[in-house]
Amino acid sequence: MNDKRITRGPVSFQGRVATSITGIQPGDPRKTLKFIRHGLKVEAMEELRLALDASQKELSFLLSMSASTLYRRKAKGVLRAEESDRVVRFALILDDAILLMQEDHDAALAWLRTPLDILGDETPLEHATTEFGAEEVKNLIGRLRNGVFS
Repeated sequence: MNDKRITRGPVSFQGRVATSITGIQPGDPRKTLKFIRHGLKVEAMEELRLALDASQKELSFLLSMSASTLYRRKAKGVLRAEESDRVVRFALILDDAILLMQEDHDAALAWLRTPLDILGDETPLEHATTEFGAEEVKNLIGRLRNGVFS
């Protein structure tokens, strides 16, 4: 397997979902940063929603965007940098979870939606709504992949 990833993290993966959602090819962090700073197309949000099998309300919560902001972004066609960054964050976490579950998308979604004691009884998706929480989720995935149970 060619272990390339859009950004650094404990798990190396090809970023198939992230690439599908964002249109960014894995392996070039500088180019990824440029895409994020420029703003992803608003379609990336909908692709993420579909990949996570999330409702519009859940997506709004995950991306820390009100329903009216989501509507304005759809009208504009481009996400702001911080919004693009959150879309990429969740796409990469989904990729990591899929790899953890041996490429079983449904199992990955089930795991991402299961409250975990180690995350303060939050689901990995809820926990990843901040950058710090996302790093904890990525680290947890890395530990689980390497058999380090905590």
